[in-house]
Amino acid sequence: MDQKIPKVKIVIKSPSSSLELEAKRGIGFQGVCAKHETAIEFNCRAGDCGICCIKILSGEANLSKPTAIEADFLKAMRADPDERLACQTRVFGDVCVEADYL
Repeated sequence: MDQKIPKVKIVIKSPSSSLELEAKRGIGFQGVCAKHETAIEFNCRAGDCGICCIKILSGEANLSKPTAIEADFLKAMRADPDERLACQTRVFGDVCVEADYL
């Protein structure tokens, strides 16, 4: 029996645009951004630089828990509780985020 991976809705907002995508459940933001042009920027892709910091507008419970690397980095940069590193985050349900807001 062929089981299909459920789809999730990802909305990425920026000051100049809003993009709504459908993606496979469990995909990381890096995977989403590799397939679509988005406002999310990446550099190190390892949770060391913070350039991919995004603000979670809704659906926080649908994201992976922060890794130890991400939690340490966010603490060091004094990030707000609704901020995450896109390079370290996977999406398991509908979510809306804001990029390029700093």
